[in-house]
Amino acid sequence: MNHQVQLEWVANDGWVIITGHLNGTPIPVEEWPRICGANMATAVGRLWRLVEDEQALTQHNEVHLPAAEAAALSPGVRTALHLPQAPPATLFIQHKGTIEQDSFRVDYRWDHVSGRQIITPERTGAFLTIGTRRYLLPSDLFGIVDAIDRFNSTDPSDPDTRTQAWLDIQEFMPRENEAGDIDASRYLRDVRVAHAGAFSLLPYEVDGEVRFDPVLFAAGRKAPDDPDALGDEEEEPEPLLQGELQSVFARDRFARFQDARNCYSLPGGVVLLVSPALREALKVTRKAQRAGGEIAKEFVRNPRAYLKEALGDELEEHLIEGLFKETREFSERVQAIGLWEKKVLPWVQVASEAWLPPEAVGLIVDGAPIKLPPERLDGLTRKIEEAIQQGRAEIVFDGIHIPASEQTLAALSEIKRAASPEEVAVDEQDRAHKQEREPGPEPHVLIVRNNFESVVFNSDPRRREPEVPRQLYQSLLRSQPKPHQVDGVQWLQDCWQTGWTGALLADDMGLGKTFQTLAFLAWTKAAMRAGHITPAPVLIVAPTGLLRNWEKEHDIHLEQPGIGKLLRAYGSDLRALRLSSGSELELATPVLDVERIETADWILTTYETLRDYQHSFGRVRFSSIVFDEAQKVKTPGTQVTDAAKAMQAEFILALTGTPIENRLADLWCIMDTLHPGALGGLKDFSQRYEAAPDPEDLKHLKEVLTSPGQGRPSVMLRRMKEEVLGALPPKAERTVERPMPDLQANAYSAVITAARQKQDRGKMLEALQAMRRVSLTPLERSVVATDEDYLASSARLEALVEILDEIHAKGEKALLFVEFRDAQSDLAGVLQRRYALPRAPMIISGNVSGPKRQERVDAFQAQANGFNVMILSPKAGGVGLTLTAANHVVHLTRWWNPAVEDQSTDRCYRIGQDKPVTVYYPMALLPGGEDHSFDRRLHSLLTRKRELSREMLMPPALSEEDARQLFEETIA
Repeated sequence: MNHQVQLEWVANDGWVIITGHLNGTPIPVEEWPRICGANMATAVGRLWRLVEDEQALTQHNEVHLPAAEAAALSPGVRTALHLPQAPPATLFIQHKGTIEQDSFRVDYRWDHVSGRQIITPERTGAFLTIGTRRYLLPSDLFGIVDAIDRFNSTDPSDPDTRTQAWLDIQEFMPRENEAGDIDASRYLRDVRVAHAGAFSLLPYEVDGEVRFDPVLFAAGRKAPDDPDALGDEEEEPEPLLQGELQSVFARDRFARFQDARNCYSLPGGVVLLVSPALREALKVTRKAQRAGGEIAKEFVRNPRAYLKEALGDELEEHLIEGLFKETREFSERVQAIGLWEKKVLPWVQVASEAWLPPEAVGLIVDGAPIKLPPERLDGLTRKIEEAIQQGRAEIVFDGIHIPASEQTLAALSEIKRAASPEEVAVDEQDRAHKQEREPGPEPHVLIVRNNFESVVFNSDPRRREPEVPRQLYQSLLRSQPKPHQVDGVQWLQDCWQTGWTGALLADDMGLGKTFQTLAFLAWTKAAMRAGHITPAPVLIVAPTGLLRNWEKEHDIHLEQPGIGKLLRAYGSDLRALRLSSGSELELATPVLDVERIETADWILTTYETLRDYQHSFGRVRFSSIVFDEAQKVKTPGTQVTDAAKAMQAEFILALTGTPIENRLADLWCIMDTLHPGALGGLKDFSQRYEAAPDPEDLKHLKEVLTSPGQGRPSVMLRRMKEEVLGALPPKAERTVERPMPDLQANAYSAVITAARQKQDRGKMLEALQAMRRVSLTPLERSVVATDEDYLASSARLEALVEILDEIHAKGEKALLFVEFRDAQSDLAGVLQRRYALPRAPMIISGNVSGPKRQERVDAFQAQANGFNVMILSPKAGGVGLTLTAANHVVHLTRWWNPAVEDQSTDRCYRIGQDKPVTVYYPMALLPGGEDHSFDRRLHSLLTRKRELSREMLMPPALSEEDARQLFEETIA
């Protein structure tokens, strides 16, 4: 009798349906990995990965594969599943007309590999029938013929759908002289479509007149997750057109016509297609560009507001909001009501976590970084001096327009003083740090006096009288606060009573920042009703997705009336608040009903609404303003940040669990919003704490922020869960080191040898990634015969099963964090078979939708006592989930930022956990080179970064120097 699942397939309307049986009995899909034979393990693992990633459907004992996924199966998986192989055919593609024409059509024919044309082939989904034989198309052939058929069936009057279908064709189209199964006419090989869906502006001046070029961005396609990425920050999108193409488009093609067009031909066979919504925005842009003068200034001051006014009857507000991107090349920063202008400043920078660009001293001009080798400083200085003498407003240096001003000369002088003999550059994160020259004459945005160069504006703390009874809020609480939350509310009361103008509540996630804030606001409202405080409204500013949560939390935690009558000042509710049409930043006057804002008890709004209606909000004196997710105001000089700083409030409260995301200047900017001058000017702050920080200086900075003094509480409160939640069980950490087996050691040594031969920066990052991957495993499950061979090929995997064997013996549960998706699916099948689990461990990765993610969390949490494992990627599974059913965490792969690992561990180490928690770090060590092994060196580095971040407020992200040190230590 057979004890292994047998799989069969049928084709149904383009889908491939695979069924599983054991001796005639249907076997549920979740049991397939457990009872499949060694020859089927890879194929079943591939199917299970598609199911877990929601790319295939299941129905009891059936897996339903869409055509695209069936076509993507490897030859080995096809053989194991008894699916047909690829046809002995090539594809020739030709066209009729050109892509700009509505009649444009793409045709194709199938030829046998021998050269003869195949007569009447039939395609159904990914299957191609030639004569009586059926074949399964490979991914590239299926992808392109499917895209061609979709393109030909689109309505020419629907340009977005038509363009998307063409982009799918273009993805598979071979380039010139590229051999393969696909051949195409020269036109189709050469033409490349760029689809624009959003834009920004690149402003400049000519003879004192404001000019601007549109800079386009791709339409609606998100970059796929990159598990190999060294950083974890979202990067600013790249412009769609670069270099000459951008110049030709902006200065020639766009400027050639009086109106915007839906299509532009560019050099190199590039056809630029513009989405209908963007075309409407570019019509407005071109009109403002042609008008010049004051209209051009108005447009550059605030393009979003200008577009909303011009297109408000044609496009919905959220669509207009998405059309314009505020990039680092377009800063809407102001010092006064007037036109933003370029600024030049020297700064000492640190590298971002992605390590681009490197740490250095540099010059920032209008947000663009310029590399300045020391030998070019004198030459640039002479050019600026000559331009000033000749009365020119700017010069062009490496394609960047630099103001010819005394400010630029001062910046260059500072660079000379600070520069080392090495090449210097500017950190990507600091492109937003710009100042302006004297403001323009006409006001349009609220005045903000900045503290960039030095402190020109600071707060004046004065004790508030009379003393407000501390217990006033208690009768308004519906929920019982935990001890640390009582302490947090008392700290906020102390900050308010003793005269602080603001405070930063930076508690660890899960400690209840929202609840503590609501309790504090309820106290101030109760004090108003009792006559202790002058009545005034409360403004809460938060990202759009959190506004409803504030309402929900208010109703959960507070008895009526809570903090009073709510006014929603965002989205569609804004229409009822508007008293007049027009843009505030164009009219320089409020357009909202200020009286309604003043008479509301509390107002909810977004950061973008605050920016666009700053004149209305700026007229109101608020009792308190709360900035939730305060990292939204971490960048000096954006209009959102300056609008926040321009508001009037008795007290400002900033909430964030990550006061430092990438660099200490994040913290400076947040503090400068709520407590101006407390940390000095940005220039001195950056030079002292970011250029070459002294550990004692960093400790002093933490003390300044977190220690009470002179009769006042600390201005920042940051508590970690392990510090305040005494009810949490203990947490232990274990490193489990094992020697690499020969196969892994040889592969690892080959990486080291290659790295020693080429030690340039690009090869350094490539080597680190290669060491990182091979230290997990040198091969995939598909290339070995058995699970045992797969586990034995890797020291980390051997350590993993030793750890899980212990947990299995205890009947407890574990979270397994691993970022590589192929390893996730491989391990799911291996672990199900090893521990005879009724179903493969559930996986949560970036491919899993929100509802399905929560469904898997609920299922894991609800499972009765006993062993189980959930596999998660650090980014997708590291935030927003509660998994207290597990009390073991295994970090099988390491993330470059220890804060990400801590967030992952916090999935189970949080309120609700009632068992001791153990965190494991499996490590692979090279025999004879243990101390220099990648795993041990990276663990040491992450541990040090974690400790420094907690002790001295250092950014947890790895820097360029950290990467270089890791590289040197591992190849030594």
